[in-house]
Amino acid sequence: MTNERWLKWAIARYYRSHGCKVSMKPARAGNAMVDGVAVGPEGERIAIEVKSPSDDVIRGVGQCYEAVCAGYR
Repeated sequence: MTNERWLKWAIARYYRSHGCKVSMKPARAGNAMVDGVAVGPEGERIAIEVKSPSDDVIRGVGQCYEAVCAGYR
């Protein structure tokens, strides 16, 4: 099983390598909380949500939906 902390580090590294500013602190996205946010070079906001095998997948889909409705990619 992959460590969630390592996944967050790897995802942040990926977005930083593409010129984004990344915060892996919980952030509000609409009515949900996401694990982090990346802001791209052109100002686009990207919500980051990391799920482990024991997490509720349906809840994750809802969080992503809320983020899209709040203007995140």
